[in-house]
Amino acid sequence: MSRIAAEGIIMNELAYIKELAKRQAEIAALPIMQERLEKWYALNDGEIKSPLVSVEFNGLWEEYFPPLRCESPLLREIEIQLLKNIRYHESVDDDRVIPDYISISPQNWILPFGIPIGQTHAISRDGKPGMGYLLHYVMEDLERDYGKLKDTQTHIDVGLKQVKQKQSQMEEVLDGILGVKVHFPSFDISLGNIALKFMSMEHMMIALYDYPELFHRFMDTLTRDYLKYMDDIEAAGALLCNNDGSHLGQGSWCYTHDLPKSDTSNRPITFADTWGYASFQETVGMSPMMFEEFFFSYMEQITNRFGLLSYGCCEPVDEYWESSITRLTNMRKLSISPWCNEEYIAEQIRGRKIVYHRKPSPNYISVDAVFDDKAFANHIAKSVKAAAGCPLEVVFREELTLRGEPWRYKRAVDITREQFERYYKP
Repeated sequence: MSRIAAEGIIMNELAYIKELAKRQAEIAALPIMQERLEKWYALNDGEIKSPLVSVEFNGLWEEYFPPLRCESPLLREIEIQLLKNIRYHESVDDDRVIPDYISISPQNWILPFGIPIGQTHAISRDGKPGMGYLLHYVMEDLERDYGKLKDTQTHIDVGLKQVKQKQSQMEEVLDGILGVKVHFPSFDISLGNIALKFMSMEHMMIALYDYPELFHRFMDTLTRDYLKYMDDIEAAGALLCNNDGSHLGQGSWCYTHDLPKSDTSNRPITFADTWGYASFQETVGMSPMMFEEFFFSYMEQITNRFGLLSYGCCEPVDEYWESSITRLTNMRKLSISPWCNEEYIAEQIRGRKIVYHRKPSPNYISVDAVFDDKAFANHIAKSVKAAAGCPLEVVFREELTLRGEPWRYKRAVDITREQFERYYKP
């Protein structure tokens, strides 16, 4: 019996998936995809050539993408990727490369302190779970509740056996129309986010003052657990090179010639052969001295292990640049959020082979009742001018709604490209 039959896959769903796969294959074969691929490699290699723009919608699926039709979990996973790729190309036509494959990743995971953090989601008017949620914090008082913490748990796909089995199943479904590639996304490390989920923003900030030694113990334990997890992944052969179309932290991709491109060398792969990603947006408002002592000093122990690093999310990185972030010698991509001093940061990274990864304000697309072309163009022009002499990437990914006007993404991309043409100076 074939794997397809064993999965109980409905044949009309299978036919539907194959039609979607054929459409993605047609898009992937367009000559422009090879041109874009070359531009992404140049950008991530630190070359100052063509600025690039892309979108990544993170709102409710049904607002932007077609309804899902597959009931089979395996086919639905494939369907989601296919629909995203087709939709982005046909409605936005940004600079993303639509590949001639779908991707899957090893199911390695870590559960810090052995405790899953529960959530209660808000309910929308239609009775469905909304995007808003309340976290069920483990600790309200760090000293009183520290004893609740347990040993960190991990799962590692030894020898990549699990992901290769799934790869084989997907290949049978796609029947040669598209390939199935195993990707290793950038290893993400956001220690501040983990601390926040355990004790809330308010209690985390209070703990720094009330129990500084105990907070150091919390962060030191967390750091050592992550370092051991990384050691175990390397030892188990559960790591892959990721200089390709693997996902990179802030809604980007790992294309680069500056990391190994193959798993066939005579030595084991280590994290020094890969991209990593880190951020600390939960520490906004903290003094540079406290950030360095309680957070950055721990993160640095982990990020030093990566070959290349992508750093930052929504935090204004200029506040901690001089005291901490400038020490990240393997940093190749830096997030420039709407709250960042753009001109200052551009001056600091110019000539350092660091990508100016700009995340524009989402207000123009997600908040404003009427999309203001002129105001949006001025907003983008300011960033493009500031990034002169830097590799420039603009990513729209904080838009949680398009206000029922999906064309806003296409308009935003078109205006951004217009500003590239007018103002970008390599």
